[in-house]
Amino acid sequence: MTHESLGTYNRTSYIFSEGSMIRVLLTVAFAWLWIPLVTMGQDPLFDGAAGGLGTAGGLGQDFSLGLFDNPYEFSASYQIDPKTRKGKVSLTAKLSGKYHIFSTTQAPGGPSPTVIKLLGKQAKLSGPFVPDRPPEVDKNSESWPGLAVEQFSNTVTWSAPIEWTESLETKPGRIELTIEGQVCEKNCIPIRDEKVPAEFSGWVESKDEALAMGEFREPDSMVEWKIHLSKSTVKPGDKLELILEATPDKDFHIYKLDLKDPVLENRTHLVLTQKFGVKAYEPKVDKRSIRKDLGVGGVVDYYDGKVTIRVPIEVPETALEGETPLEGLVGYQACTQGACDRPRGLKFKGVYQVSKSKSQEGKLPLGIAASKYDEAANHPQRANWFDADKYALTLEPKEVFTKFFLAMLGGLILNFMPCVLPVIGLKILGFVNEAHGERRTASMLTLTYSLGMIAVLLGFGATSLGLRWMTGRALEWGALFGNTTTQVLFTGFMFTLALSFLGVWEFPIPGFASGAKSTELSSKKGYLGAFFKGVITTLLATPCSGPFLGSALAVSLSQPAWVVLLIFLGVGIGMAFPYLMVAMFPGSMKWIPKPGPWMETFKEFLAFPLLLSVVAFVSGFPEKERISMLSALIFIWFACWWIGRVPVWESNSRRMRAWGLGAMAALAGTIGSFYFLKPSKYELEWVPFSEQALQSAVAEGKPVLIDFTAEWCQNCKLNLAVAINTRKVQDVVKKHDVVPMIADLTRYPPALMAKLRELNKVAIPVLAIYKPGDGKNPIVLEDLLSESQVINALEQAGTAKAATANSGLGNVLSATR
Repeated sequence: MTHESLGTYNRTSYIFSEGSMIRVLLTVAFAWLWIPLVTMGQDPLFDGAAGGLGTAGGLGQDFSLGLFDNPYEFSASYQIDPKTRKGKVSLTAKLSGKYHIFSTTQAPGGPSPTVIKLLGKQAKLSGPFVPDRPPEVDKNSESWPGLAVEQFSNTVTWSAPIEWTESLETKPGRIELTIEGQVCEKNCIPIRDEKVPAEFSGWVESKDEALAMGEFREPDSMVEWKIHLSKSTVKPGDKLELILEATPDKDFHIYKLDLKDPVLENRTHLVLTQKFGVKAYEPKVDKRSIRKDLGVGGVVDYYDGKVTIRVPIEVPETALEGETPLEGLVGYQACTQGACDRPRGLKFKGVYQVSKSKSQEGKLPLGIAASKYDEAANHPQRANWFDADKYALTLEPKEVFTKFFLAMLGGLILNFMPCVLPVIGLKILGFVNEAHGERRTASMLTLTYSLGMIAVLLGFGATSLGLRWMTGRALEWGALFGNTTTQVLFTGFMFTLALSFLGVWEFPIPGFASGAKSTELSSKKGYLGAFFKGVITTLLATPCSGPFLGSALAVSLSQPAWVVLLIFLGVGIGMAFPYLMVAMFPGSMKWIPKPGPWMETFKEFLAFPLLLSVVAFVSGFPEKERISMLSALIFIWFACWWIGRVPVWESNSRRMRAWGLGAMAALAGTIGSFYFLKPSKYELEWVPFSEQALQSAVAEGKPVLIDFTAEWCQNCKLNLAVAINTRKVQDVVKKHDVVPMIADLTRYPPALMAKLRELNKVAIPVLAIYKPGDGKNPIVLEDLLSESQVINALEQAGTAKAATANSGLGNVLSATR
């Protein structure tokens, strides 16, 4: 291996010869690097909130780029009932310090909800994942007013029912889950499709609790209860009702249901302990309560005679098909005008079906059993288990003013964010040219540019209101920029813009929006051109965000239209504020330097903040897609270089051919990169290598495959792609119950290096296949491999397993003779 010296090139004399320029460069560099990092984590938008302008998958979420240990740990297991083939899979999250993770039922517009999926075909989910305890709910979040933020700290376990689809003649093997979401403290760490192996933890026998179906009365109680759902089968997005009917005996009554009243005594209590991902709204009672002093403790509120309580339930459009359970508690007390029965309680549970093909009306009785009054009355979620109407509350005038001010401040700071600052630099160059022309014209052009910026933000506000009106859900910028296609488009666009700044190719600046009409409008002279330059420049700000914007823009989830538009107007005014000042005081342009060669140097310098933004954008991709994105950027680079080879003075036909070929290369290269470099669907279920795990597996009579690899070993990756993670190899691994282990030598761990030397090898790639019962003499393959070599070695190890088994059977038969 040879090492090339990187060397240095001293350009100090050139840089400092442009003395006036160095101050500008240092100021811009300081603003780009320091301000975003200092302010990061001060606003929930950096926590991946969907309520703001959004992030491009990581720029505003976690800037550590993997430099720090993750403060979370996942583990999973499952059990199966061999008689019914039904069971339960559980995933546990352990969080360190003050970090927390969000619920699977977190409402849109706030932090990212936790999403857990089951991979493979051995088992299928028959219901949603539910936590082992209710989440901690914050309904007074300054970041998301009117939105319930559901989170867990320390440790939480989610469980879901499963049905086993494969044979149970032998002990079930490992299954795999994926989890996606984020864990947060002051900053947030995104979790992107992280795989969690679930080991079989044992057989279990299902036991059903004795429940009265639909109707229930304790033997000495004075109240009969009937509880049912209005539908037995619903479609995703449908609504149903939980209906509870209480019929007291003659002369008896039950107390008023008031979930918001802090008083626990002389009240009926209702708690849905497990909603399993549905929205349940505040209960409605079919009659008014009576307030009266009955001489048994002061004035009380109660219902006269039979009473019906209805809980509206909304099934989300993303609900999984299959069984969906519902569980709850009731605390009640029956009294007459002068005496009371003891406080009592009941619990209820049931299962309804979610099906995309049909919705079935008709009562679905729920199972009911006795419990204790205190279980409902003292339940931690007694007063906040229901989902409030998030469009019902309007901010007070003082709060509206505060949000408007924060929106302006956030818009102003947005000018210094990495995605926006280089574009602002181009506007500064425009100021230079305008400043030395007619002042009044320059002022009006700047004002028109500012109006274009404000128009974009008002358009965002109107779009959010329209989407909320049509779907009941506000526009989620964060969710948009979490989409892979959007991430690819913005990452590629930032890269092409940087290449343009460096002179690789040229196109009208700032004609940045896609489509010929947008480019035409942005390149026009005069007021119309200035307006559309402001529009298109602001569009570039959408992948980035800054402090104060999260709490301000979250009102799009909860406030009336006039408040929403006012807040978006504040963001636009804040972002346009520097240009409005220039327009109002055109004399300030005299401080701008005269045009000169420094402008070209400044434009080239602006490419490097953009390239750093590209790095941050790429870091936001899931780990296994980053190489695909880097490969796509090479093809985009080639396309820009190819287009740049044709000068602007060439004929239109030559330029169109160059653009056509360049666009085809970029498109085909990007699609090919994500298709050919994506993870194999035949990837083996690798586990980390350890000597103990190796010896344990071979002692159990299993062959073991160890891949000695490293992140820097390209031949290792080639072997993995063409010779190991293939359909035929996967079939052989399953056939012989081979245990695949990975020995990662990326950081040269001493134990793994010692194991490699034990095999008399000092270089990788190396593949070692151990036969059952023999942990010392493996079959060793090295260098570039073919699929047939790997299969032959695995078959040889599998044959040895069969021979070992037959030998053991022969010994047993000999001993019985």
